Amino acid sequence: MPKTNTGNNNSGYLQRITMAHTNPSDAIELSSYYVPDNKQDVVKVYNDSFSNQEQIFPEDQLRVKKPFFKNFTDSFKRVEPPRLDPTLTVMERSNILASHSQLKRRLHGRHLQMIAIGGAIGSGLFVGSGTALRHGGPASVLISWILSGSMMYCTTQALGEMAVAFPVSGCYVQYNSRFLSPALGFAMAWNYTLNWFVSLPLELVSASITIKFWNKDINSAAWVSIFYVIVVLINLFGVRGYGEAEFCLSLIKVLTIISFIILAVIMDCGGVPTSKEGYIGTKYWRDPGAFNNGFKGLCSVFTTSAFSFAGTEMIGLAAAETSNPRKTLPSATKQVFWRITLFYILSLLLVGFLVPYTDPRLLSSSSVDASASPFVISIENARIKGLPSVMNAVIMISVISVGNSAVYATSRCLVSLSEQGFGPRIFGYIDREGRPLVGVGITLAVVVFVLVI
Repeated sequence: MPKTNTGNNNSGYLQRITMAHTNPSDAIELSSYYVPDNKQDVVKVYNDSFSNQEQIFPEDQLRVKKPFFKNFTDSFKRVEPPRLDPTLTVMERSNILASHSQLKRRLHGRHLQMIAIGGAIGSGLFVGSGTALRHGGPASVLISWILSGSMMYCTTQALGEMAVAFPVSGCYVQYNSRFLSPALGFAMAWNYTLNWFVSLPLELVSASITIKFWNKDINSAAWVSIFYVIVVLINLFGVRGYGEAEFCLSLIKVLTIISFIILAVIMDCGGVPTSKEGYIGTKYWRDPGAFNNGFKGLCSVFTTSAFSFAGTEMIGLAAAETSNPRKTLPSATKQVFWRITLFYILSLLLVGFLVPYTDPRLLSSSSVDASASPFVISIENARIKGLPSVMNAVIMISVISVGNSAVYATSRCLVSLSEQGFGPRIFGYIDREGRPLVGVGITLAVVVFVLVI
């Protein structure tokens, strides 16, 4: 009968199993034995040379069968951080904790690829570009997005190199403290975290506003509650839930933009029978013109273009939870070029051909009003039935995607703040499934507080 006892060695906790009188072809299922320190859950142990000798199994390979409910409740228990030398400095302690994070590496290459390609595509592109077009004209939109995209591309490539060399939890939140100054790291980390704190309730409200495109009678608070529950459920599944959700949502956004580019070329060439415009070409660049409000209009557009690229850095934050960051991260960062060129520059160039900046529908008091989206307006001008609703649904999906990313980013930043000593240690609570429960809980609680107040 197998006997279990706990032992330690320099590599960490190990479970020691003494195998006795066992047939080599048999597999022992430890169905009635619990790991003494309750660190693991369920598994079968196989060995083809069982004998009366002590055999050592790493902790992550030894699991003991428990009832489903006990597994579920135990998964929320904290994984104890490694015991460190008390003489270490705060920065040395922070670097060790970040390098040996308890977060699970469950993201794969396909997740990282889609996060890089479509993760940051949201209302900034679909709706915010309408405001930019109204204030600056099509040429100003094109210039500002090219300049902002060039800066973002360079930043992302540098971030990718750093994340490959140092795939630590917190990523760029850690890098400022590690390589520049703890004071700068403190200011930047809290500023970035507060940015996502503010973004989440905004995105939930924005998602509810998109519903008004179809139905204005239902109270928006009901839709906020529904979207809030969706975000909570996604984050209960940990980083794998985030990765799968972003993979699906980003795929929808990417397919939508590719389809729109093809349709826009057809509309611009006069290939839509229901359109009264006929061949458009560059007509709106001549009348009413390529620029609006001159240099002032050009400068005002940069704010919107910079906002539309927010979230591109998420691939760096996800590096600490990627199974093989040194292999998948370089290829993911290279996809940023195609996202900037194809999804931003080309789509906005075509939008500038199809919608004049004098169109009154570009004026809206809401940043997610689908009726003010130049993408929707161009389709409505072509009198294509059904497609405006499809585009509005994509805008709603994009906003929910940003809200999901906000929970992910905020919770991981809170863990990094705890590891660096910039916040309470309880922020670093990570359960056995690799979920930063306290970080997620605080983020979601702030949303409820903001919405209620």
